Amino acid sequence: MSSKSVGVLVASTESTESAESAESAASAESAASHRSAKSAKSAELASAADILARAFRDNPLNTAVIKAGPERRYRSNLVGMRALLEVSLGHALLLTVRDAACQGSGQGPLSGMLIGAKPYGYPLPGPTFMGHLRCLIGQGPRAMARWGHVYRELEAAHPLEPHWYLAVLGVAPEHQQRGHGAALLAAFVEQVDADGEPSYLETDRQENIAFYAKAGYEVVREVSVLEVPLWCMWRPAAG
Repeated sequence: MSSKSVGVLVASTESTESAESAESAASAESAASHRSAKSAKSAELASAADILARAFRDNPLNTAVIKAGPERRYRSNLVGMRALLEVSLGHALLLTVRDAACQGSGQGPLSGMLIGAKPYGYPLPGPTFMGHLRCLIGQGPRAMARWGHVYRELEAAHPLEPHWYLAVLGVAPEHQQRGHGAALLAAFVEQVDADGEPSYLETDRQENIAFYAKAGYEVVREVSVLEVPLWCMWRPAAG
């Protein structure tokens, strides 16, 4: 894959860099037993793009890159998330969680999503030609260039040994603090442990450190990108 296509992927994803759920560890743990994460279906991707675009709209790195108001950031995110999900399907682990109110019928609204790159699966493929074009129009060349800078900075800090990469974990704002993020993370960790591999992530929200620490992640490095601090976290292989 060319460096150009890699840069466009990050320019189109808003959360490859860090935008995990901001749920508190305590409230997430208490509610997680009432929800379960499942593999995503292609029909869910449109809803998932909207959820992720809203979930990451106000993250520090997102605001530093897009440099616009909330509505413009949401629209930019939506274009990027659609491009990311398009290339992730079939190349990454996609997990979704639904609201528990209708969990028995399986028809509860989608509330969150996780994208995990498998060992040797990072970076994910670049966007299609049309995906690239939509990002250029929907995000603008300056924002895309800044996302490219973010990607290059984070790639330099990325571990070289085989591992699972938790690329995206986002929960719709109206469903945060209810255990949805914890359910997604638990399902991801279960898959990671079944493979006997370590895993890695980045977050730009300091409050997420405790959330991920509950699942066994530890901060191994702190970096600054566009003057935004990011914490790189590592979870050793189980056993």
